[in-house]
Amino acid sequence: MPREEFLQRIAPCGLDCGRCLDNPASPIGRQARELARELGGFGRRAAFFAELDPVFAAYPDFDRILVRLGQGGCSGCRTGHCLLAECRVKDCVVARGVSFCFECPEFAACDPGLPPGLAERWRANNQRMADSGLDAYALWLDDQPRY
Repeated sequence: MPREEFLQRIAPCGLDCGRCLDNPASPIGRQARELARELGGFGRRAAFFAELDPVFAAYPDFDRILVRLGQGGCSGCRTGHCLLAECRVKDCVVARGVSFCFECPEFAACDPGLPPGLAERWRANNQRMADSGLDAYALWLDDQPRY
């Protein structure tokens, strides 16, 4: 994968922005729009179907989520429009002149200020990139569930 494409897809923390539920260009965004198109005006019929199966009573909530997934609001943290706006990683790599945290000489001792679960993923992702290389990391990500 060309480095520029990799940089658009993979965040400095190692998360796959290209497959994020908030990225309208992601498979999730594309499939949500396709499902919304396929369902068309089902909302007008949901009450009828709710009489047959009560699960359809929640269709308005599902429809709001489907629309939200289809619209997205983030195109990757490198664009400056990250869903996790308070994340300092995206600004830190720019300030240090690196593309990924593992490239920084202070990576081993760094505290990215992320919530605990995300901090562990950040460290593991960057270590995997350092150990395997960017192309192998991208291939590995392709086989992982996004969430």
